[in-house]
Amino acid sequence: MVSNNTKVKTAELTKKLQDDFGAPFDLKAREFTVAGKHPAVVYFIDTIAGGQRVSFEILLPLVKIQPSPKGDIVDVVTKELVHICSFEVKETYEDATKELLNGKSIMVIEGQEGVYISLDTTIMPGRGVAEPPTNSVVMGPREGFTENLVMNIGLVRKRLKTPDLTFTNEIVGKYSNTNITIMYIKSIADQKIVDRVIERIKSIEIDGILDSFYVMQYLQSEALNIFRQVGSAEKPDIIASKLLEGRVAIFVDGSPIVLTVPYIILEDLQAADDYYTNNTIVTLRRVIRLFGVVLAIVLPGLYLSLQLYHYNIVPLNTLFMITNSIENTPFSPMMELLIILVLFEIMYEASLRMPRHLGAATSLVAALVLGGAAVEAGLLSAPAVLVVALAMITMYILPSLAPQISLLRFAFLVAAGILGLYGIVMLGIMLVIYLCSLENFDTPIMAPFAPHVAGDDKDAIIMANIKDRTKRPGSIPNCNKTRAQGTPGGGMAPREKGGNKKS
Repeated sequence: MVSNNTKVKTAELTKKLQDDFGAPFDLKAREFTVAGKHPAVVYFIDTIAGGQRVSFEILLPLVKIQPSPKGDIVDVVTKELVHICSFEVKETYEDATKELLNGKSIMVIEGQEGVYISLDTTIMPGRGVAEPPTNSVVMGPREGFTENLVMNIGLVRKRLKTPDLTFTNEIVGKYSNTNITIMYIKSIADQKIVDRVIERIKSIEIDGILDSFYVMQYLQSEALNIFRQVGSAEKPDIIASKLLEGRVAIFVDGSPIVLTVPYIILEDLQAADDYYTNNTIVTLRRVIRLFGVVLAIVLPGLYLSLQLYHYNIVPLNTLFMITNSIENTPFSPMMELLIILVLFEIMYEASLRMPRHLGAATSLVAALVLGGAAVEAGLLSAPAVLVVALAMITMYILPSLAPQISLLRFAFLVAAGILGLYGIVMLGIMLVIYLCSLENFDTPIMAPFAPHVAGDDKDAIIMANIKDRTKRPGSIPNCNKTRAQGTPGGGMAPREKGGNKKS
């Protein structure tokens, strides 16, 4: 091993790098001479560091250094590099290899003791900034995160121009060496929460981190919980707003999904463009979303319970229509709904995995042709297909909760088939009690409803005007409660006469 007290021999270092890296085709070594008499080599991985950048930005200026310069050759080179690119001096071989794997170039000068100069020549491949598919908006910013960590941090910095925006970086993964950045606003976030997040991330011991979902599992307090306890977003304006509320953001290199803690389930009811629209309209939309979610979960079970146990409360004409439609179907009502639910889930998975230009056509053909043919053949009843289709459509009002809604729908259907409306009510009560018991990072996920947090209901189901939302959410631990100056009666405080005079 090349140590920091051994004079570097470039030939031995080249052989060692080739042996340690398995002689990959993209590990390059460019030999040149500094000041006419000092042999040097620049090593880089061509697939993640630019060969042209190395040639034109590094080698070309360094070979022009005049012969016999005054002072130590390393000092001469570093003084020249100040005008060329950003660099760091590493003292160990292990640090140098880590820099190589992160897209940097490593320069060594023959005979120098343990000096590895890391040069920033990174050109990591990746896609450009675009609107994310899961957070599309009608109004508001359309920028979305990419798989590039530096670019993602820059998108947030563009919106929060304050020195209080603080970063802590950790490297996780035995083989992936993934950079994870913890971001928060130090004058707002609770330092205890920040410390706990950093502690949990440092405790991760795994071969590799390929996406932020890996980190999410370690941040949750309950591993077997079907409901997530960590928030996520793909848009920088959403992350910036969460940071301003006192949350901590976790960026994972290679993932466009940014995690946030603490998390409350109300976040999934709040859309990105809610805050760029009239608050009265937003309130109506949130009521519709909440109603749609309840409908997506209980509608098939409600239809089954009315059909089996409580048909006496169904209007007579509707009851005759349902009875006529199911008269010749070969399946029991519960089995019929289960079959339709499974078929719709299969259609969804098929359309999701197929190429994009075929997915929409496949879904349309499956829904119309197969569904219509099954009804006409008498295998399935039209009301059952309609009920399940409506439940499937409303499920995607909140796409972030779609997997949980799908699972709960099956559970409520089984409960309704066994106990009718009583089963639905009992399972609903059990679900609410279970959700109220969940918390992570000292925050109950059902806040501000259970427990009730006064003031937070201004941005819950009913959304108040921005002038009246002068306090940060009490559900989220933070050390600065005020985010806007207002008057006790609501609204912004009137300006004093004489302009902007400081008191």
